[in-house]
Amino acid sequence: MQNAVSGRLGEAPIDEIKRMVYAPGLLRADDADFHDMCAMNQAHFVMLAESGLMPAGVVRPLARAMRQLAAEGRGTVPTDPELEDSYFAFEARLTAIAGGDVAGRLHTGRSRNDIGATLDRMRARRLCLEILRALHDARAACYARALDHLDTVIPGYTHLQPAQPITFGFYLVSVANALGRDAERLVQAYRHIDENPLGTAALAGTSFAIDRRRTTELLGFTAILEPGLDAVASRDFATELMFAATALSVHWSRVAQDMYTFCTHEFSSVLFPDRIAGTSSIMPQKKNPVALEYLRAEAGRSIGALTGALASIKGTNFSIALDALREGFYDAWTVLAQIPGDLALFQKVIENAAPDAVKLEERCRANFATATDLADGMVREAGIPFRDAHHIVGAVVRAAVEAGKTAEAIDAAMVDAAAVEMIGRPLGLPDRFIAACLDPRQAVEARRTLGGTASAEVARMVEAGQARLAGDRDWLDQRHAALRQAAELLQARVEELAGS
Repeated sequence: MQNAVSGRLGEAPIDEIKRMVYAPGLLRADDADFHDMCAMNQAHFVMLAESGLMPAGVVRPLARAMRQLAAEGRGTVPTDPELEDSYFAFEARLTAIAGGDVAGRLHTGRSRNDIGATLDRMRARRLCLEILRALHDARAACYARALDHLDTVIPGYTHLQPAQPITFGFYLVSVANALGRDAERLVQAYRHIDENPLGTAALAGTSFAIDRRRTTELLGFTAILEPGLDAVASRDFATELMFAATALSVHWSRVAQDMYTFCTHEFSSVLFPDRIAGTSSIMPQKKNPVALEYLRAEAGRSIGALTGALASIKGTNFSIALDALREGFYDAWTVLAQIPGDLALFQKVIENAAPDAVKLEERCRANFATATDLADGMVREAGIPFRDAHHIVGAVVRAAVEAGKTAEAIDAAMVDAAAVEMIGRPLGLPDRFIAACLDPRQAVEARRTLGGTASAEVARMVEAGQARLAGDRDWLDQRHAALRQAAELLQARVEELAGS
């Protein structure tokens, strides 16, 4: 049986190759991929026509055939795996519409290698912008909720042990700023993605006098990628995007883990509404944090896809190979397409998390989280070195724990007894001073230095973060506008060449 796409191969591929190698890519292509395929082919066609590389009698019928195919949608493009991939499938449908003498001229001056590289960059560009849009929304939710909780005192943890009092607003602005760095990494990845490889052909360029600047303009790329071998052989733009997305997923997973811990019965410190919970098929009392478990799992999936892509590339030559350029990215593309939805779910988690303010402040008053503030107070009022103060307060806490007392029970007598033990003399600090040092609200408001927990400082950080976010949204809007403008220019030119 003759091969459907090659005169060199005298046989059709075996069923296993058709089923395992070719069919998945053909069946996986969605409407967005089809749109990219149409735009890429139209841009190359317009460039060929304008450069005089296409016979005049072919231009109008080919323009009309391409316009018809775009209007039909991907449903008319064959999915026969003997066609190998989506480009040959597109060409087959175009040939059915316009005939081989017309459709066959579209492939002048290019290869599936630069076609594949261009489509991968168009897909990565699209996915990167979608992720950024969802990420900006999640950041905005964090900042808004931080303002709602400027005065909600909660324990801050190190090693998952009570450390110092903070506020829920302080926690959320910290999360938002981490997400801001994720946005910066995604923007940097986008800049590396947004270079046009079309026109480099198989790897060495083409002897036809093509105009790569024109296809770059028509497809909305900001730069031309060269040299040709790098343009077709490299996919580090995709692994960089995947790394940025994976780093982002690790951030949301850590926040999900915090919320997962805080909503346990043992912590009972953060509540979620029933609408974002699951239940049990046998235990009627259960309210399961399924959204948090899902978000943690998605981070693991992203790590696996990144690892798989890098491992697939590692052992390949610096040239064209299926494992380096296609098979190794199968899971990565799937994960990247999922991330905007993951971020939307994460945003709902942030918007619906409800800390038990009364319980959490009571815990800060009881769990020795203000011990550092007592030590700081000793330095200021008693004039002793901080290391001595650290030892004294440590001894006070040990005595309180052994006596079954909470932090609120610490008084001047306990402090003086510890001071005699540690430095050989009492400090003589009054009870009211010690109580003030151990007040979690005073502890939070005392930290007014840059990046501290005081409500005014957190509000300042929120304002600064929201200003950065506004700038990030402007950049995103500008990129969308530039791509729309390029698409409109391309379509207008196709219509001119197609005639009435």
